[in-house]
Amino acid sequence: MHETKIDPGICIYNIIIHGMCNSSKVDDAWDLFCSLNFKGAKPDVKTYNIMIGGLCRKGSLSEADALFRKMKQDGYEPDGCTWNTLIRAHLRGGDITTSVQLIEEMKSCGFSSDASTVKIVMDMLSSGELNKSFLEMLSGPSRDKSASLV
Repeated sequence: MHETKIDPGICIYNIIIHGMCNSSKVDDAWDLFCSLNFKGAKPDVKTYNIMIGGLCRKGSLSEADALFRKMKQDGYEPDGCTWNTLIRAHLRGGDITTSVQLIEEMKSCGFSSDASTVKIVMDMLSSGELNKSFLEMLSGPSRDKSASLV
């Protein structure tokens, strides 16, 4: 019988990395992510988003931030998913300063908050963790690369 060498494309790797992250195997997902170039697969924005999301859910915000910076250094433009994932993670972690910086940068790139980010902000407003000026800043004008839900 012939041995068949399967060469999965980045879509297959994205599915595997996503599954690992959802199964709380973020460290294994990270190892696979880091080995993609050696396997001849080039990560795309979705790959970065999956890995950033996994790191955020794990609570590894500094690693997620570092990967976000690497993503941009490698020439990948963050999309609305990237921005909102990081903003939500920093809000959940109580890092309002970084959240504000990310929101301002996101808006300058023409993206808006998504419904999940708005929900977290509303929950934090109602519990007194944020003040109303945060909501005004969040809903300020953007260059509209994605629809504003605020």
